[in-house]
Amino acid sequence: MTCDHHRVTSRVKRLSIAVLLLLASGAALAQTVRITTKPDGIVHGILYVPVVATEPVVRLDLFINNVKYTGAPGRTMTAQVNVGDYIRRLRFRAVGYDASGAIAAEDEMVVNDPRPPFRVKLSAPAKVPESGSITLTANVTAPVETRVQSVDFYIGEQKAATASSAPYQVVLDAAKYPGGVYARVVAHASSGEEANDVVFFGDRANAELDVGLEEIPLSVATGSKPLRLEDLTLLDDGQPRKIETLVPAAGQPLHVILLIDYSESMLEELPVVKAAAKQFARALLRPQDRIAVVGFNQRTFWLTGYTNDYEAAAEAVDRVKPAGETHLYDSAIEMLYELQKLPGRHALVVLTDGVDQGSAFKLDHLVHYARYAGVPVYPIVKNSRLSRWMRFGVGHLAAQRLANIARDTGATYFIIQKERELPAVYLRLANELRQQYQLVFYSSPGTADQWHSIKIETRGGQTLRAPRGYFP
Repeated sequence: MTCDHHRVTSRVKRLSIAVLLLLASGAALAQTVRITTKPDGIVHGILYVPVVATEPVVRLDLFINNVKYTGAPGRTMTAQVNVGDYIRRLRFRAVGYDASGAIAAEDEMVVNDPRPPFRVKLSAPAKVPESGSITLTANVTAPVETRVQSVDFYIGEQKAATASSAPYQVVLDAAKYPGGVYARVVAHASSGEEANDVVFFGDRANAELDVGLEEIPLSVATGSKPLRLEDLTLLDDGQPRKIETLVPAAGQPLHVILLIDYSESMLEELPVVKAAAKQFARALLRPQDRIAVVGFNQRTFWLTGYTNDYEAAAEAVDRVKPAGETHLYDSAIEMLYELQKLPGRHALVVLTDGVDQGSAFKLDHLVHYARYAGVPVYPIVKNSRLSRWMRFGVGHLAAQRLANIARDTGATYFIIQKERELPAVYLRLANELRQQYQLVFYSSPGTADQWHSIKIETRGGQTLRAPRGYFP
């Protein structure tokens, strides 16, 4: 996968460089190994992963993020995986082995990845037989907006077949390819983008070197001068890191979800929201930007899709009357997942009374996923009673945790008492988002999948708002 620094998305991408090591040749033909259920959307709690295979497979293993999780003899296996409630991206790879212990075939899936990279994984036989048939299978993953046009299969550099729809599998006459050394696959997207994979015939050990291209949202909180790359410094876990590029807001579209609490507890807070939402959208949106208005109580409901029409966004606000409980944490996690499906810059603006009632997820889970997603989260807590209680220390801890989510993701937060404060808050947010940049750098190869602290400073005199860390 090739990275174009002029077309940077806000999502942290993974660049996998396959290092193929040729060893002694094997004897078995590849057959399909298949993970039969591949869930979409957010996965948490217990996940069952069913795997089936055909001859010559005699044993199956399941790997999660390249670490063996479980295995079983035979051609069927269902693994019970405790994914937990701290949501993160997991790559599952099912591998089938023949009687000699050679890899016969494999399949994979990725869960909790709202915007997977466009990639293809080729399964091929251990060798090309002198006669009979050989089966080549391609497993393609892609972002939601990417349409796969075709998949071309090659033996060496000789084009053997094309598949135009899933499952991408072809059966070839082995006699046409004597002495074949490797198989190759090229997946074509309608946009012109390509994804490639190569498998050498013979037993092979596959190793992966992960190089993380990290993209960090960065806003100018105060200061009118534009940021300059040469003025910025970056510390990654205390170590200086080279900044590859700085992408200004003008270079990327912005997608914002305005998430509004429609629970019964917000009934007295809602009348001013409509006018304020209109002002926010009008101040924020450029022709390439989009806003979606989403309501929530014990579930989420899209009042608009992504739109550039600030009048439509405002009109949607009072279509639903407040009722029910406040599943704040569940709804925020769901919207963070949705935003990551889209290219460009993102932001989640949450208007709520700050009180969660009945979510399956806990506040700690939201804190984790907000950090993991890398999307700036702007909580606006409109609750005059909470403001009064905080004077006596009541509700202070919950408010502080919401503030930390904002700081961790490079955003800010507001606790307001009066409806008249909301328009000024929205205007401030709109101005800040219009001065948002993307800072791009490479993390170290093999960087652990854990929170890494960062510090970004400028010599240009501006006050910056940036995340306090990232997950690679």
